[in-house]
Amino acid sequence: MAEASRQAEAAAGGALSATMEPSASPFPSEDLSPEDTLAEAALEPETDIGNGRRFLIRYGRQVVHVARVGWHGYDKRRWKEDEDGSVVRPLAQRTAEMIADEARLLTATEEEEKAINAGRDARAERKKMGTPKKDWDAEKLARWIELEDLIDAGEQAKKKVDGRKSSRHRHAKSSAGTSKLNNMMTEAAPHVAKMVGDLNCDLYAVNCNNGTLRFFRRENEESDPDHPTYHPWEVRLDPHNPADFISKLAPFDWSPSAAAQEFDSFLKRVQPDREIREFLQRFCGYCLLGLTIEQCLVFFYGAGRNGKSTFVDLLCQILGDYAVTLSIDSFAGDTKRGGSEATPDLARLPGARFVSASEPEMGVKLKDALIKTLTGGEKIPVRRLHQDFIEVMPQFKIILSGNHKPRIDDTSDGIWRRVNLVPWEVQIPKQEVDRDLPQKLKAEATGVLNWMVQGAINYLNSGLATPEKVLAATNEYREESDPIGAFIRAACIVSGNEEDVSTPADLFIGYSNFAGREGAPEFKQGTFARRFPDYTRMAWRGDDDTMRRFWKAKSGTTVYKGIRVRDEFVRPAPQSHGEGYDQ
Repeated sequence: MAEASRQAEAAAGGALSATMEPSASPFPSEDLSPEDTLAEAALEPETDIGNGRRFLIRYGRQVVHVARVGWHGYDKRRWKEDEDGSVVRPLAQRTAEMIADEARLLTATEEEEKAINAGRDARAERKKMGTPKKDWDAEKLARWIELEDLIDAGEQAKKKVDGRKSSRHRHAKSSAGTSKLNNMMTEAAPHVAKMVGDLNCDLYAVNCNNGTLRFFRRENEESDPDHPTYHPWEVRLDPHNPADFISKLAPFDWSPSAAAQEFDSFLKRVQPDREIREFLQRFCGYCLLGLTIEQCLVFFYGAGRNGKSTFVDLLCQILGDYAVTLSIDSFAGDTKRGGSEATPDLARLPGARFVSASEPEMGVKLKDALIKTLTGGEKIPVRRLHQDFIEVMPQFKIILSGNHKPRIDDTSDGIWRRVNLVPWEVQIPKQEVDRDLPQKLKAEATGVLNWMVQGAINYLNSGLATPEKVLAATNEYREESDPIGAFIRAACIVSGNEEDVSTPADLFIGYSNFAGREGAPEFKQGTFARRFPDYTRMAWRGDDDTMRRFWKAKSGTTVYKGIRVRDEFVRPAPQSHGEGYDQ
């Protein structure tokens, strides 16, 4: 830093005594003027610990250090991670450069000041006396010797003061070295330490460009205190506050009166079903919040030129830091990580609320166990490259989109109750594609953000309320993914009664009839027989909504008890001219 800049920040203020002690706290008790800041810093010792305190005296309210993540700096709107060292490191450099200005405040102690003044007076008196002469009496000679001692003591006191100033200048020069800057930041870190879970704790707060949105509801004053009722949810805009420890920002203003006519027209064109549009609004509002109670994954499915990518890209732009785009490989495919491997993709998820991935290849397998973990509402371990693991409480919702449905091998309700397939069935003709549409929609970002805020209020007041068309599309997806499970649900009765006995041949004939009627894939009998035992591990909903199981047993030959094929599917299947396919 140039000398002029340093002098402007540091002040020519009062002097400091060498006997004064630094404060036990690394932070000043109150906001200090530049003069007082310099004076406070000058009290610190010439050590790495002292430099750490100097850093905190100057910038301790502007920085935090998040364990296993790194430094964050407050930019007047959020605590922004200093990923490239361009925020916090320069503050340490400025701290080091300001140390030299402390030297001019390192004045003499009271005793040293007395000695220096006495030495100065003695020098003047000795000058008048001149050099000792033979005719001086003992008293005059003793006085001359006394003056010599006073002059020497004054010089020694001045050397001590000058030595402290010189030492501070040397310390300033040394502190500007790379290793010393590292040490300064290392010693400061424990005093501004946070865990990753300390950030973004308010699940009902959304940080946007012109303030922090807070969703809230008021208790009904007339309700029973033991069983309170509440007014509908509302939203307000609060000023940005560093004490909120929010590290994310949606980089657009919010205005309760903002509209988005172009966006409304776009959404009506690509999603003409009003119930689905309203569901999308509630779901997008849910994505503003840090809640994960729905434990859901949404898959936008449809051929190209249907608006789904434009819609997702727009949401990512509006949500800014709250949105993370991952490769589909994070959620689908055959690659598996070892338990100790780094997860740099998942390490981007702390504080995120909208996680998207797109374009799974045909036949790619969804990592269903991972999806259940990520949407389960429990902490997940993640690790950056060359870092230790941290535990993250998910706040994000997962949105996949593509022209092909990923394969889901898990047939249990544990995965399927999470899946919501939203069909995007309108395909825009090539000649009607508006290349400028993304920019037109972005220009309405404030209005779209308001649309999302209204969706959040609707969600909080009424729930997600998945429409029948989405439920039907999801059920069709499930049956495509698990034709044997679809057969059991539609063509069998799982009674759990030992009297209901079916042979593998009975079940295969039933499945073949079901496949012929419903267009399900055909299996070879051996393939069907190999797969069917897996379904004994599940419970099945009966006609009376009760969950029951069936089981494999031996009665001379292998049979299944507790299950029978419905009458309309028990007739022998017609002879097929093909052999089907072996999945």
